[in-house]
Amino acid sequence: MYSISRRNFLRTTAVVGTALSLGLTTGCSDDSDTQTTAKFAVLSDPHVYDTSLGTTGEAFEDYLSSDRKMLAESTEIMEAMVAELLNVKDLDFVIIPGDLTKDGEKVSHEKMASLLAKLNDKGIKTYVVPGNHDINNPHAVSFSGSTTTKVASVTPDEFAEIHNKSGFAKAIYKDKNSLSYIAEPADNVWLFAIDSCKYDNNGTYPETSGEISAETLSWILDKLAIAKAKGKLVMGMMHHGVIAHFAAQPLLFAEYVLDEYSTVGAALANAGMNIVFTGHFHAQDVVKYTFSGGVLYDVETGSGVTAPSPYRIIDLDIPAKTFSIASYEIHSIPSKTDFDTYKKEFTEQGMLELYTTLGPQYGLPVEYAAVGAEIHVAHYKGDETFASLSAQSQAVVQAMVSSADAATQQLGGVMYDFAQDGAPTDNNLTITL
Repeated sequence: MYSISRRNFLRTTAVVGTALSLGLTTGCSDDSDTQTTAKFAVLSDPHVYDTSLGTTGEAFEDYLSSDRKMLAESTEIMEAMVAELLNVKDLDFVIIPGDLTKDGEKVSHEKMASLLAKLNDKGIKTYVVPGNHDINNPHAVSFSGSTTTKVASVTPDEFAEIHNKSGFAKAIYKDKNSLSYIAEPADNVWLFAIDSCKYDNNGTYPETSGEISAETLSWILDKLAIAKAKGKLVMGMMHHGVIAHFAAQPLLFAEYVLDEYSTVGAALANAGMNIVFTGHFHAQDVVKYTFSGGVLYDVETGSGVTAPSPYRIIDLDIPAKTFSIASYEIHSIPSKTDFDTYKKEFTEQGMLELYTTLGPQYGLPVEYAAVGAEIHVAHYKGDETFASLSAQSQAVVQAMVSSADAATQQLGGVMYDFAQDGAPTDNNLTITL
């Protein structure tokens, strides 16, 4: 039992819908040529890495120590996702909100495109946007022993060319100022695939933060007005979050939400875009915010290379504007006899190392690293609760919140808020716009 009051840590979210069973039935209307239902999948941040670039040695291990992802297994994980999606009855299309590759290596993009082609060959449409890792990335390298060697990354034009069959060739509109485009993946449904990345700013390090330029935002708002006039159901997809997913995110992890996210979110919601599918933070998390002129849902999907390796299947009732969302996980890949245990331990150990090393830079003393790591891993899975933390972690946070030291008390409040998910639920839910 825990006793911390929620009074000081209210979330800007509200209850939505009810939890669903994981049924996978849908189809088109029997008495009309117009499609009234659709089924689509969302997976994000697969970070596919062509293993020919090296998966052993000191240089590769050094990279993993600062960017903890199951890169050596990334292709197998994506292959497993594709295999499961091919078995989903009546799946119409798949959307992927960015970070298709480890660091934009051309060979990794080509590998990813070949995997998506398996879906296209079965009549399942695919749609992608770039993530911050995907274009003009100076970290596109190969590893051999203690040596890293630069390899070809891709330009924006090359990204669109390699992934032409995953949205760009099917676009009904394209933005001249970015890789944003609009497609109609189902009758009367417009998908706004929004490029929120700053790859033109990449230097020695790739730019993690995101924005929508004034020109691109104007283009989006203009097309939303057209969609409204035509009676289209609209949904968005972008890499960066458009709503803060927990109270401290804009302070501690600002690069994971758009610059000026509140202004952009209000503009999108007020113009009729009420749901956006995002990625980037590698977490299963859904948030809702009500602006003065409209409601906006940000449905973030976790990463294949971070436990629990999730993806979503969504049944869409088009006339009712209802999204019935169910979440699944990859449980098996060929190279691991017990992938569930492997991915859990890999992610937990990686987060502990990161919090131990980087926590003090964010004001988290090293003695709290294990607590921070446990909370972060729980957030990755979604539907996290303070009560589900270990008794030791609960006691540490309770003591911090009760501390006489104002800074320690504030940090404890931040950790509690991060550990206690607000409504709506994250993994299985219904959203009606």
